[in-house]
Amino acid sequence: METIHDIVFAKALDDYKVDVEFDTGEKAVFDCTRYLGMPYWKRLNDKALFNQVMVGYGTLVWPGEIDIGPEDVWEFAERYA
Repeated sequence: METIHDIVFAKALDDYKVDVEFDTGEKAVFDCTRYLGMPYWKRLNDKALFNQVMVGYGTLVWPGEIDIGPEDVWEFAERYA
């Protein structure tokens, strides 16, 4: 079983990206554009809504019960120092 690392910090960036920090201390940028055409996440095309990203129980969350799980963010985010 793979360990799921919680997200402890999130901040919206330009171009539908989110700056994140995991419970391991690793920092990364997560590109959300892959989700914007899918029905569940389509509302995030509204930049004002997208900018309201926050962390809830280790997950990226937005108002309206929209979320992206930490396992996806961990897998697809680009790490930086």
